[in-house]
Amino acid sequence: MGNFGIQIIKLLSLNFIFLFAMSAYRLIFFLYYKTGIDLTGFSKDIASAFFMGLRLDLSVLSAVNAPVVLFFVVFFIIGKSSWLKTFFLGLKYYYTVFIGLLLTVFCIDFNFYSYFKDHLNIMVFGFIEDDTMALVKTFYENYNLFLIGLGVAIIFAGIFYLSKLALKQQKTKFALPNIFIRVAISVVLPFVVFIGVRGSFGYHAIGVYTNVSSNEFLNTTAINYVFTLQRAIDNKARQSRNIDYIAATGYENNIRQAFADYLGKNISEIDKKVPEKSLISKTKQNANIENVKPNVIFILMESLGEDLVKYNSETFNVLGELKKHFDQDIVFRNISSEDSVTVYALEALFLNTFLRDNSFNVSQSEYVYNRYPFASALPYKKSGYETFFIYGDNVAWRNCGEFAASSYYDNVISMRGAGSKDFPAGPWGVFDEYLFNSVFETLSKNSGKKFIFALTTTNHPPFLLPDNYKTLPLEIPQELQNRISDIDNAKLSFATYQYSNEMLGRFITRIKNSPYGDNTIIVVTGDHSSLRYRPESLVNTMRVPLYLYIPKKLKPQNINTKVAGSHMDIFATLYNISLSNAQYMSAGTNLLLPKAENNTLMYKNFIVGKNFAVQYDIAGNKATYYKLGARKELILAPEQKEHKQLLKRFLSATAISDYLIKNTGEKMKK
Repeated sequence: MGNFGIQIIKLLSLNFIFLFAMSAYRLIFFLYYKTGIDLTGFSKDIASAFFMGLRLDLSVLSAVNAPVVLFFVVFFIIGKSSWLKTFFLGLKYYYTVFIGLLLTVFCIDFNFYSYFKDHLNIMVFGFIEDDTMALVKTFYENYNLFLIGLGVAIIFAGIFYLSKLALKQQKTKFALPNIFIRVAISVVLPFVVFIGVRGSFGYHAIGVYTNVSSNEFLNTTAINYVFTLQRAIDNKARQSRNIDYIAATGYENNIRQAFADYLGKNISEIDKKVPEKSLISKTKQNANIENVKPNVIFILMESLGEDLVKYNSETFNVLGELKKHFDQDIVFRNISSEDSVTVYALEALFLNTFLRDNSFNVSQSEYVYNRYPFASALPYKKSGYETFFIYGDNVAWRNCGEFAASSYYDNVISMRGAGSKDFPAGPWGVFDEYLFNSVFETLSKNSGKKFIFALTTTNHPPFLLPDNYKTLPLEIPQELQNRISDIDNAKLSFATYQYSNEMLGRFITRIKNSPYGDNTIIVVTGDHSSLRYRPESLVNTMRVPLYLYIPKKLKPQNINTKVAGSHMDIFATLYNISLSNAQYMSAGTNLLLPKAENNTLMYKNFIVGKNFAVQYDIAGNKATYYKLGARKELILAPEQKEHKQLLKRFLSATAISDYLIKNTGEKMKK
């Protein structure tokens, strides 16, 4: 065998080493994250996961080598051995850059999964769109950047040394085969790489169908982050393209049918020109409400998930003073946020609508200046309330100040930024106690009814507590420890969760013990959960508590707190306990009504009923059906009648939301 053949074998051997490194990552990922997962009876699926993973890794590696093959073929056909020698010498630089980046991002993906329980996904764009400096500080506070930098340097140096060693050439001249063999190789080689990239001889490329098991963790083990990142990029591109959700959900030129399907009405009952009229309701006349004239305080708590609440105990005290109020007052525990990102939760609550999966967020779009008839603050504004939005940081974040102003908030208050006081703060905003003080001061100023919407920030990584705060007992239960990879960071996370709830509890106590206790309604919910779960446990991920303090004179009787609901249902409920004879427009359900017993959880592209759930991929026009296990885990299931009903509700809700945002409302005069 000549020098040329030896060089080709060396090149192939080098790529096998790269492939081995990628497979080794998958094994480490599997062994590290399988803790607490029952894989009994899944032996074949485990093998399938690693085999699928090998195919996916080979696809990625083939893509990296596609430019290599292209240049090789050109030089090979020309037949210049000196050019080929230079080409092989240059490969060590190419592989150092691209394989180095590939393996480095594997490490990033590993840590990403520890928080989001998913490979790299659309959340990575938050680094650009969110408060980038705060995120940089998050990394600085939580990770040893020196060791990370050293590790990255070792990866790149190792690949360079390995490539240099493997591609080291003999001094003798290349002996190239004849032109016919060179042409044959130049035809076959690109075809082999093409098949490698596709990973399949079938109609679909390998990235289309990667599930190997009914166990979602094994499906996650198989997938390569390159494919999930590509999906994220595609999803982001769809967001920027402004998807026509009405057409995508099957209601093109027939939006009245969407309203009819969602409301369970005949299409003849839906107004032909103004179909949104069907969403208008009116609260009953209530003499107690008219006499009390209640203030309303709505608090959206950062990362107040229902998941940690169930672990609360004297030794693991995550609720603090909030615990006594949870015991005394009304708490709905089967409520879902509509997204895992704060700004989207804010949108759902500001606009009383269901979020459209993979859509733009209104606050950073052309629609931010629209004054919508379904805005949640509008019924209070019309009923003579002065409205306030108070944010623990600067309202310039995600353009929330403009969004609040167009959503009928008379007063938009930043706790940080120009004109604000210099309160002690963390990277994302002032400590929650100062926000609650501001809410109380706002309530105390002047007379007249007030509606106050407050958004907290403290319970957000990097976790930081005030120096004077004394932590209550936090002995982490074993069940939680089994799910945690970084105990030290988890302890600080739980302490911050506790602090926020303690300060909230003290604030509620202060209200109750003041003259405002008899005429102020307090509503609290979380923007999203605090813990991350594996895909099959998504129902736990989406749930947040809904707390209501209602003065005795206004408190309804026989409230069923077990009903399901979503963020868009909260204000439809709140209007009916705080406003008398008031008109409002909302797609949400009043959770106090008997029909709420059949209500659903709606979160991103999921809708969950009592026993079944549906996930719908808008882009792929594909529904995946599940039944709920004993612990509300998602189990793949064949289509049932209940699935069809859930899917109809999800599609019609999505179409209605898109119609409302794009076709109603008037531009606010600035």
